[in-house]
Amino acid sequence: MISEFYNKLYESFRTSGSIFYKYYSEEYSYKRLFTNLEKLNSYLSTYKNKRVVLYGPKTFEVYSAIYSIILSGNVWVPLNLSFPLNRQLEILDVLEADIILYDGNLSDEIKSYARQQNILLCDIHSLLLQSSTKAFEGFDFSPNDIAYIMFTSGSTGTPKGVPVTHQNYINFVNNVMEILPFKKGEVFSDYHDFAFDISIFYLFCAPLTESSISPIKNEEERIYPISHILENQITVWSSVPSVISRIQRLRPEEKIETPIRIMFLCGEPFSLNVLKYCYDNLELGHIFNFYGLTETGVENFNHKCSKDDLKKYEDKGYVPIGKPMKGSDIRLTDEKELLLGGCQITPGYLGGIGSERFEVIEKERWYHTGDIVELYKDVYFCKGRLDTQVKLSGYRVELMDIEVQVRKYPGIKEAVSFVVNSNTSKFLVCALESEETIDLKLLKGELRNYLPDYMVPLKFFFVDEIPRNSNDKLDRKAIERIYIDEIKLKGSQLV
Repeated sequence: MISEFYNKLYESFRTSGSIFYKYYSEEYSYKRLFTNLEKLNSYLSTYKNKRVVLYGPKTFEVYSAIYSIILSGNVWVPLNLSFPLNRQLEILDVLEADIILYDGNLSDEIKSYARQQNILLCDIHSLLLQSSTKAFEGFDFSPNDIAYIMFTSGSTGTPKGVPVTHQNYINFVNNVMEILPFKKGEVFSDYHDFAFDISIFYLFCAPLTESSISPIKNEEERIYPISHILENQITVWSSVPSVISRIQRLRPEEKIETPIRIMFLCGEPFSLNVLKYCYDNLELGHIFNFYGLTETGVENFNHKCSKDDLKKYEDKGYVPIGKPMKGSDIRLTDEKELLLGGCQITPGYLGGIGSERFEVIEKERWYHTGDIVELYKDVYFCKGRLDTQVKLSGYRVELMDIEVQVRKYPGIKEAVSFVVNSNTSKFLVCALESEETIDLKLLKGELRNYLPDYMVPLKFFFVDEIPRNSNDKLDRKAIERIYIDEIKLKGSQLV
C-alpha cells in the first residue's frame, strides 16, 4: 500500500500538465514543481530518516520542499511561523532536529541555536538555484517509518511532538479519496498553517487529483476569505467551522455564489446554524464533517451532511461526527470517553511525554481522546471533552448541552459555558456573543423550559467576539480570562 501510494503521487508530479500552485496571477505548474523536487532531492537524498524542520511561509518553494523531504525518505517537521520565538525554540529542543530548511529570513536566535546543537542550516533558494538534480530511487518505505512530526498546541506546558508514520496518514488520505466526489483539476484552499494537520488533506489529495492548491497568505484573507475564494476559483474548501461562522456574521442575510463544490469541515463542533447557512446562503452541494486528532492520523470519523440533518438533529444542535472510517476502531469507556484504535494510531509522543494517553487493552493499542461521544440514530456525536464535563450539586453536567440550548435563543450567535470556583461556591457562567440586546431574565426563564435549574448559568456576560486560537478553534481559557477581568472591573454587576 505504501509504495503504491507514493508511486501514484510521484507519477502525478512527473506527468501532470496542470497548474499546481495558484495565488491570483501567480501560478506554477506541476512540471516546474517536479523540477524543484529533483533539485531538492540532490541534497536531501544524501540523508535518510533525518528530522528536517521546514521554516517558511506558503511559497511555491516551501510546498516543493514538503514533498521532497517525504519522498526522499526523511521526516518533515513544519514549524509554525506564528509561534513566539521561545515556543519555536522549545519545539526544537523536544524535536532534536537534524536539518533546518528555510525560505526567507531565519532569526539570529534560531541560527545561534542551530550552531550550538550542530543542526544543519540550508536555504531552499540556494538549492533551487543550482543546476544539479537527482531522480528519486523508489519508495520502499516501511509502513512504520515516520513521515512527518507535528506538534500539538502544548496548552498543558511542554510542546508534544507527534510522529506520524506513512501507514498512519496514508490510510486517512485513501479513505478521503474514496469518500469525497473529487474531479480532476480541482482548486483546493489552504487556509490553516502547515503545522495544523488539516494540511495533510489538501497536500496529498490535490496532487492525487492533479489539482491546484491556493494558499491564504494574509490576515485580511483569513478574516474574510470570500474574495480569495472567488478570485482563485476555489472548488474544495477545508477549514474549521468557525471560519464559515465568521462569514455568516459578516454577511448574515446575503446569498453568496461561490465555485465551491466540496466543503471539508473538521476540528471543532459544527453547529446546525452554520450548516443551514451553508445550504441557504452559500448554496453548497457537498458538505462533510470530519473528526479526528493528530495522534490518530488526522481524521477517523466522517459524516456526509444533508438538508435533512437540520430537522433530524435539531435537538442536538450540532452535525454528527458520523461513523468511523475504514481502519479506525472505536470503544467507549463507562464515562463515554472515546478510545480510538487501528492502523492510524501514532507511535506516541516524542520523549514519552503523555504516554498515559496510549493504552493496550486486550492486545490492541488505544488512544484516549478525552472526548465524550454518544451514539444517536446510528451516528456518533461528540459532546465535548471530559474536562468540560463538570459536577454541580452532585449532578454530572456536560457544558455543550447548556451551550446548545443558549444558542437557540433569538439573537445569540455563540455561547460558551464554564465553571467558576469561588471561596464559598461553585457556579456556572456563560459568555455570549450576540447581534442584538438580550434580556437576560427572559433568557434564563426560557432556559428553564429546557434545562434543570442546576444547568442554568448563574451569570452571563457579553463579548464582542468569542476568542479563537491560531487555528480558529474556540479558546475557552481566553474566555475565562475575559470573565476574570470583567469581575475585577465590575464586581457583582455581572448578572
